[in-house]
Amino acid sequence: MENKKICGVILAAGLGKRMNSSLPKVLHKILSKPMVCYALDCLSKISDIEKTVVVISHHTEKVKDIIKSNSVEFAYQEKPLGTADALKSALSVIKDSYDLILVVTGDTPLIKSKTLESVIDFHLQNKNSLTVVTFDASIPGAYGRIVRVNDEISQIVELSDASEDIKKITEVNSGFYVISSSVLPLIEKIKANDKNGEFYLTDIVELSIKEGFKTAAFKAADEKEFFGINSRQELLAAQKVLQREIAEHWLNNGVTILDTESVFISPEVTIGKDTFIYPNVVLEGNTHIGANCTIYPGSRLLNVALEDDVVIKDSTVIDASKILTGSVIGPFAHIRPGSTIGPKGKIGNFVEVKNSTIGYNSKASHLTYIGDSELGKDINIGAGTITCNYDGKNKHKTVIKDGVFVGSGTQLVAPVTINKNAVIAAGSTITKDVPEDALAVARTKQQHIDNWTLIKQRTKKD
Repeated sequence: MENKKICGVILAAGLGKRMNSSLPKVLHKILSKPMVCYALDCLSKISDIEKTVVVISHHTEKVKDIIKSNSVEFAYQEKPLGTADALKSALSVIKDSYDLILVVTGDTPLIKSKTLESVIDFHLQNKNSLTVVTFDASIPGAYGRIVRVNDEISQIVELSDASEDIKKITEVNSGFYVISSSVLPLIEKIKANDKNGEFYLTDIVELSIKEGFKTAAFKAADEKEFFGINSRQELLAAQKVLQREIAEHWLNNGVTILDTESVFISPEVTIGKDTFIYPNVVLEGNTHIGANCTIYPGSRLLNVALEDDVVIKDSTVIDASKILTGSVIGPFAHIRPGSTIGPKGKIGNFVEVKNSTIGYNSKASHLTYIGDSELGKDINIGAGTITCNYDGKNKHKTVIKDGVFVGSGTQLVAPVTINKNAVIAAGSTITKDVPEDALAVARTKQQHIDNWTLIKQRTKKD
């Protein structure tokens, strides 16, 4: 690619009425990621693009809350007056001069950066002034038709203006353009459509040809990349395509996925070799899975780091936490944000851990809550143990040092520290620090009332 200054423009002002939603169309998520972010990510991979302008309207102002980047500016389209008017809005905020403007739409999440790089190369190598990206549509539908004369593009005809013969054309407009700076003044010459008063960017083709600018169509090979989203059904269809691509990528990189149709893997997720993923697993956000891990059915991991040789058993939820080498989590465990488990830690059935560190070879095997706590190594937490971290106003910390054994049914009332190798008797309520190597017993003494059952039975008869 020649060294040219390029500005990307993403058209994202449409509300998307067919989505039947108060959320702007381009903010609907595909694999947990807003649709418009796919276009942004695609443009960010093209090194010659120095700035990106996202065109929004008052309907889509929420887009600004999602996109946080110094290389992105926003332009407002005050009224929905068509794609040419949207591009005019973008040009009004572009202060620097650019050699090329690359126009893309915010509702085509399947587009690949390599395709756009090929379009730019085609534009430059052929010394075009205007390049329209087209594709052969299996179902042309409402797309604008590409009319060619002597194999060269002559105009784009919208469906509403098309004759029956033109409607039979299968080469259609993708809505993507590369426009040299010399052609941009022609946008001011585009006239409003007689039927709806909108200004169509498609009209720039005829104007460009009439003014003697070299105008060409780049026919893309893969129709799927230009699949536009206008309904929830199309949103789901695009997600299935992306999910299949992601699953195929990991299969090709040494990961076993038992059922590629039922797993949910976000684009940012990474997975190490020889990891084994069962059906109905959800991996979201910036989740990174190490090598030789096993994730059983029904588990959901969001922004999680798993080191190597970790086992996540059935129906486990982990959020914004780290699971270190050789640890086993679940089944039916809940690891909440800010937690670190292991190495070789064990969190078992119906255990909840929140904002806590649990060290090497320490385990809480069942029916336990550990919150705002710091646990060392070689610790055993008995069933039914609760760290009482909240006093109704503030959260407090529990510290359990190496080698501690906590008996079942224990309450640890924070702030409290259990020192090394201490033993907590089952059923204790611990409110004070426990010394090193001590046995702590904090429960009422067991009493027996002789013949209590017989006395109770006689009382009932009387």
